[in-house]
Amino acid sequence: MQLDDIHIQMVDLLRRDGRLSIAAMAEQLGVSRSNAYQRYDALVEAGVITGFTATLDFRAAGFGVAALVFVSLEQQRWQEFRERLPTVQELEYFAVTAGSHDGMLLVRAADVAAIHELVATNLAKWDCIKSTETVFIMDEQWDRVNLRAGFAGRALRSKLELQNDTVIGVSRIASYVEPGEENEIGT
Repeated sequence: MQLDDIHIQMVDLLRRDGRLSIAAMAEQLGVSRSNAYQRYDALVEAGVITGFTATLDFRAAGFGVAALVFVSLEQQRWQEFRERLPTVQELEYFAVTAGSHDGMLLVRAADVAAIHELVATNLAKWDCIKSTETVFIMDEQWDRVNLRAGFAGRALRSKLELQNDTVIGVSRIASYVEPGEENEIGT
């Protein structure tokens, strides 16, 4: 699906207020209700909009501490790790990472002791985890990606369109060499 400016504005409006009515959205976008309904349905059908959720003030909800738990895994045990993740009640978000660690868990709890219990007692029992590193979050600012800036003229595509691509991107690893050391390491 190719997103035009109206689609992007619609998504931005919904990201700010997921309860915004189609009529109010149509008015803000300067399109008819029928057009707004068609566009909304197309965004849902294409998988661009996948659902709606409430955003929380975690401190007000009793989750006063957040931490990033970086995990290094036994490489043959990824499936076991992924199967156990839903049992982590403190887990808000998980990502596979590149670099020193294999993954990162964003966890939230009432206090530091609860995070310590999670990492030092619960996760420590998982044979699939080789090691962890916990970084406590001191302050947070939450914002959303600006869709216009993020896609700058490029069209968003559906999951089906992405699956049909053979090459989406290329990664390159670069290293820094001090001036004068080029010949020493054969570059």
